[in-house]
Amino acid sequence: MLGTIAWLAAQVPQAPPNDSPPITAPEQVTPADAIARVQAGGLHTVSENVLTLAIFIFGFVALFVLYLLARNEKASPFVLRIYVITILIFGSLLVVANAYTTNQLAPVMGLFGTIAGYVLGRGDRPSDPR
Repeated sequence: MLGTIAWLAAQVPQAPPNDSPPITAPEQVTPADAIARVQAGGLHTVSENVLTLAIFIFGFVALFVLYLLARNEKASPFVLRIYVITILIFGSLLVVANAYTTNQLAPVMGLFGTIAGYVLGRGDRPSDPR
């Protein structure tokens, strides 16, 4: 370890590279600008709308397949957990695809995480602690 510290102390300090672009603050959108953008055609691009539609359709198909698998038997707590987790996953993906800023994204993801933790943490536990 002392050899490593001596080697680091013997190194010549170097300046950071100047080829990286400068870091700028994100663009601030005023309410008037947001209204103008919405009237001009929306805040999302076509590719973002296609991504949202694809996530929604895939989530709907996944939930329909889960329904078909579970319709013949009585819904057990395990099947309901899988169903709720599927809804949470695709709901989170939809929120991520549609969020404008991290200020809109963070509270919803926290809520989804709380619900998922409750659903996964709640369950049948043996009453005999050993």
